[in-house]
Amino acid sequence: MKTDCQTYIKEMLEIGNKLIKESPILGEETGSVNAKGDKTIEMDVKIEQAIIDYVRRNELPFNIFSEEIGFINIHPKPQYVLVFDPLDGSTNYRVGKGLFPYGLMIALYKGLRPKLCDIVSSGFAEHTTNKWWTYDGSKTRDSHGKVVILSHNWKVHRSTPVHFDLYYKKAYDTFSSLAEKIHIRWGGSNTSSLLYVLSETSAAMGALLMRPEEIGTVVSLIKGAGGITVDHKGKDLGNYIFSPDETYQLLAGDKKIVEFAVSQLKNR
Repeated sequence: MKTDCQTYIKEMLEIGNKLIKESPILGEETGSVNAKGDKTIEMDVKIEQAIIDYVRRNELPFNIFSEEIGFINIHPKPQYVLVFDPLDGSTNYRVGKGLFPYGLMIALYKGLRPKLCDIVSSGFAEHTTNKWWTYDGSKTRDSHGKVVILSHNWKVHRSTPVHFDLYYKKAYDTFSSLAEKIHIRWGGSNTSSLLYVLSETSAAMGALLMRPEEIGTVVSLIKGAGGITVDHKGKDLGNYIFSPDETYQLLAGDKKIVEFAVSQLKNR
């Protein structure tokens, strides 16, 4: 199964990418709310259903957790948990006119009560740039199969870019102690933050309340590229248990910048 995991993840990324490219903007709200209580839009649901259909069609031994539908059992003897966000950055998708990043995040965990370190494969596709990355259990690779190694040349400086999720007011308060010490930015989605870190245009990314459908993809891809992923106290996120009911603190990317951010947040 391990050999096939990468194939499955890549094919799911291709499914999402094809739907985005071949469909008109499907940004209307469906009238329902997702598992987190947010209003869903048509493209979210369309991509989600296509991936679920793919898993069923191939009779893969997966339980599934998705942002829209929540947790579902679709196999009599599941061995893995497939977690995905079909359209992270849905507001960017609706109003961004192709300028604001949005994408598909997928992570496959081994076992039915896994830790974040138990990811055997993951993938991430950002649709406005047509860039995507996969994680094979040890290394992160780009769409050309090249191993990604994050730069370690970043310095703690007020011009060094870091991307934080500032959707919540509490996040502004949390990260304010870093202002003017490093350059805080926010692109409207965690997809944008991950895109910039993996593209080496941002030293690190962070969140106060990262959702379960996103955390595994971010942790695995950044670790696989030689970065570190910790909570706001500096604890390795790999030791955290994955739970559909939890949100996660995150600081991830260049070791020097992440450790500096941890030191500042501890002193708040």
